[in-house]
Amino acid sequence: MTNRPATAIFETLVMLSARDADAAADSLGCAIARRDDAQQRLQMLQQLRADYAQRLQNHVYDGLSFAAYRNFQRFLEKIDEAIAGQSAIEAHACTQAEQAQQHWQARKREGRTWSLLVERAADAELQREARLERKATDEFAARAALRRADAETW
Repeated sequence: MTNRPATAIFETLVMLSARDADAAADSLGCAIARRDDAQQRLQMLQQLRADYAQRLQNHVYDGLSFAAYRNFQRFLEKIDEAIAGQSAIEAHACTQAEQAQQHWQARKREGRTWSLLVERAADAELQREARLERKATDEFAARAALRRADAETW
């Protein structure tokens, strides 16, 4: 008699765990894409700020009216605000990506655990079958020896 119901349950759990791990991997991929996008946008804003700061510096050397200078300053302040906002978005996206990676790793560990239990159940079943086979062989050999002994005594 085999232990198939327990093995089938473990195999079902392995399948469900693999499905969960795949979903977690998809979620991780999305989180990484959002993080990369947020980082790229932040870098673009920082580059824009550096470019406009350099333009302001060049115009100051060439002579710039106070009104034009003030417009540059306001524009740079707006870029700084955008950078601050994008930095918060980028930090949040990094946190989400880290959490998604931890979730995916946990699902992978869970899957390995269920797989290990399936392997152990299969090994236990093989050992049980081997014991039964050895027992049957031993009984057969004992009966054969008995028959030979009985045959010799007659």
